Amino acid sequence: MITTSNTANLPGWLDLGSPDQAASAEFYRKVFGWDSMSVDDPAGNGYLMLSKDGQPVGGLGSMQDSNGTPEWTVYVRVPQLDAAISACESLGGSVRVPPMEVGGQGSLAQLTDPTGAEFALWQPDGFAGFGRACEDDSLLWIELYTRDPAAAKRFYGELFSWQTDAFSMPEGTYDMWTTEPGVSTESFGGMMQIIDDLPIQNELWVPYFMVSDTDATVARAVEAGGTVLMPATDAPPGRLAALTDQFGAHFNLLKPAPM
Repeated sequence: MITTSNTANLPGWLDLGSPDQAASAEFYRKVFGWDSMSVDDPAGNGYLMLSKDGQPVGGLGSMQDSNGTPEWTVYVRVPQLDAAISACESLGGSVRVPPMEVGGQGSLAQLTDPTGAEFALWQPDGFAGFGRACEDDSLLWIELYTRDPAAAKRFYGELFSWQTDAFSMPEGTYDMWTTEPGVSTESFGGMMQIIDDLPIQNELWVPYFMVSDTDATVARAVEAGGTVLMPATDAPPGRLAALTDQFGAHFNLLKPAPM
């Protein structure tokens, strides 16, 4: 599962590139009650730390590419950034943003997998990442949308030693990312094969945020300017919904079913 401990090869951070940081901060404040605070950015582009009850849940930066699309980026903690970058490239991935030190907090690099999905690496130093995860109004799950699940399994399996567990649903089989197949508590994400009727048609990592009330959170998102891609729906994992913020960044909600 996603954790606040400094565990290698698991999601450890999340941030959003926005064309209007102040507007995005206000949107997510209304939806999740997140506070925002400006922090030092070595690139000089401005960066906001997002938090809930004083615990960091993600970051908010400005978009560097005016032609880009606002989306959330998932960061995976790694013990050695250079080794992970080299492994990524040897497996067919590419580097979008080369290694960068972040003021004693750690080092990052932003990459693209062989199918075209963007993600990032974080080598912690003074800052391990999430201070709140798998709690209401924080990251619970990550989901990869891809046209080539087999290629994604090979890439992330070799890069991070991730494995998959098949989860049967009425609509078909859903692959869950895990560090230990057969142990549900070790799952931290999933993978959806892109088909024509899905609202997402490009290779993309999408975050799921845990909420106490999916319907109420959807209503707040819509009132704040977001768009509903899939309304609140009951499914085996719980009550979920898919949305975008006012600038088109994708995110999902889940109130987990009782255990």
